Amino acid sequence: MLLIYLAIAWASGIFIASAIPVPIEIWLWWLVLPLGLFAVWRHSSFLRIVHLSSLVLLLGAIRYTCALAPAQWTINDLAYYNDHGTALLIGTVSDMPEVRDYNTHAHLSVSRIRVQNEWHEVAGLALVIVPREADIRYGDSIQIFGEPATPPEFDDFSYKDYLARQGIHSLVRVYGNAQILARGQGNAFWTTLYAFRERTLKTIDTIFPEPAASLLAGILIGDEAGIPANVRDAFNATNTAHIIAISGFNITIIAGLLAQLARRIVGAKRATLIVILGLVIYTLLVGASASVVRAAIMGSLSVIAVHYHRPTTALNALAIAAFAMLALNPFTLFDVGFQLSFLATLGLILYVAPLTRAFENFYSRFASAERAQQIVGALSDTFIVSIAAQITTTPLIAFTFHRLSLIGLFANFLILPAQPAVMIWGGLATMTAMIFQPIGQAIAWIAWAFLEFTILVVQAAAQIPLAAIEVGRFDILILATYYLLLFIATQKHWLEQFAPPPKTPAPSATSAFPISPAFVLGIALIAGVWIGNLTFTIPDNKIHIEFLDTGGAATFVRTPNGARVLIDGGASPSAILSALGERMPFWDRAVDVIIVTNFDDAHFAGLASVLERFAVRQVIQVAQPKDNAATRKWNDLLTQKNIPLLSAQSDLEIDLDTYVHLRIAHLSEDARCAAVQIDAANISILLADSANVDDQDAQAIADITEQEMALMGRYSEVCGYEVFVLRHGA
Repeated sequence: MLLIYLAIAWASGIFIASAIPVPIEIWLWWLVLPLGLFAVWRHSSFLRIVHLSSLVLLLGAIRYTCALAPAQWTINDLAYYNDHGTALLIGTVSDMPEVRDYNTHAHLSVSRIRVQNEWHEVAGLALVIVPREADIRYGDSIQIFGEPATPPEFDDFSYKDYLARQGIHSLVRVYGNAQILARGQGNAFWTTLYAFRERTLKTIDTIFPEPAASLLAGILIGDEAGIPANVRDAFNATNTAHIIAISGFNITIIAGLLAQLARRIVGAKRATLIVILGLVIYTLLVGASASVVRAAIMGSLSVIAVHYHRPTTALNALAIAAFAMLALNPFTLFDVGFQLSFLATLGLILYVAPLTRAFENFYSRFASAERAQQIVGALSDTFIVSIAAQITTTPLIAFTFHRLSLIGLFANFLILPAQPAVMIWGGLATMTAMIFQPIGQAIAWIAWAFLEFTILVVQAAAQIPLAAIEVGRFDILILATYYLLLFIATQKHWLEQFAPPPKTPAPSATSAFPISPAFVLGIALIAGVWIGNLTFTIPDNKIHIEFLDTGGAATFVRTPNGARVLIDGGASPSAILSALGERMPFWDRAVDVIIVTNFDDAHFAGLASVLERFAVRQVIQVAQPKDNAATRKWNDLLTQKNIPLLSAQSDLEIDLDTYVHLRIAHLSEDARCAAVQIDAANISILLADSANVDDQDAQAIADITEQEMALMGRYSEVCGYEVFVLRHGA
């Protein structure tokens, strides 16, 4: 229990110092009191704990105060130049850049800055925002032009404090492109680690369609940047976002695999060191977020305890992890990820066992004790675990995000059983594909079924009315009161964690099933998801014209014989990849024709990612604007993949099917904007740029009379287009 008291005292000291800012000298003077009292009353065990906890509390406050940024920046600090206009900065990319939908975020260790034509030597870390197409990597020495600024603070979120916890005090939005001065200036270890991470991401992107690929990337290596906004919102609304974050289950799998391999290669005595080293490397590989570090520390302690044949207590391990993390970086205490990770783990430690007993007692009223244990055993890994975690995390989620999920428990109950298969099959597919892609691809089709099942369940649950309700803001005292009452009410379960575990009765010799029910359910799930995907994606002798929600203009056409045409790509790369992945067979990533009707961001921004991830047989495009990073990347991909390119011309016709034809119906005078007409057996649709074509233009393009124009249907600006239904029949 002493470790738990000390960890609570350390965290309390950090919190008090943040709420009551006083000079460090005051905290140092206060140290005299617990030290003196400890010397006087050292013979009382209770008072020793009180005084020692008080001492640790003050040390926590001192640690936080020492870690605070200086009250006033000097001319040698980068933050000194915040909010003073534009500047030229030179520095080295100190982390793996994060490629997002609309831009790339990178951490830049700035060494020089030019302000008003004068160079200054500075030190400081900045978050720089560059165009998405910028080819910058870890270790690049770059020069950028932008305006250093203090990160903003919002009503319910302080971006300034969030970045400060990472040692970042300046935010720079880059004007123009980053100029690369030199490559390979980083540490060799990190260069190798990030290269492996990038290769892993590319492998996942190659063998999995979206949005399954981005979800697996988040689960396996902590890269959540590619998850589409609609998918992320569904996970948030159903309180299932925790499955994306790397946590204890991932660490358990990694530790188990490393232990098995190490024992075979170096023997049992040396295996412990290999396992711990492997956990450290994996933690660094996936970004060392709070949940990962917590799980890695607890996993390492468990491995050490097994090595020395010592009992381990989960609460003690959790306390040590908290103490170590907050000693390293006291600002971690205010990280929501840290708070949720520790509260969820605490909930599992404290409440799974009593909830299991309560459910066994309940079911034993209606069935035998053995049958009650079987029922509860089936529920323990999903339903009971979900309840235990949500007891401790739901109030904090409601307080932080002002949202309460009413469907979270049910959604977790459905998807949690699939997560071991996601981790195991997804990891196996990725590792195998990195060695021999065809076998890895075959395994990926199995993993994809579990990923797709997870996404479908979460999205369906999010659509249920009142799946999540807004609760507004409430005072932090209400939150504190809840946790205080909760832990007082369950205090005796804290002590139970230190008692020796009860002897587990031997399992029954008889087995109800010769084959594991989980195996049967897994096979049924795979088959069901595969069949469902085929049912909705294979050709059905109908034409499908779908306007995709991609933050801009994008239309997907599927003909009766299966030809696929993508007209524009919208503004969001992740959204267009996800939309195509949901509408195509899971094994097939081929697009017959891409038509670019405009090179502005709303039409074009998502298309480069389609060229990267899909086999494209033909591209038809309007004239390109002046040279920029996006068009350079587009042209490079066309050349690398040897994709035939055709310039859009008025009345250019494309025969997609016996009864389906596409026509460039209109081209602007500068040839940089086109209207596309789709003619099928019973329908004719004109897709025009909403900013350039009105009713009179549509009448001239379609070559129809005013009377026909009045009778034709029109949908005003659907996903960035003016859509005119020129003909529609049975």
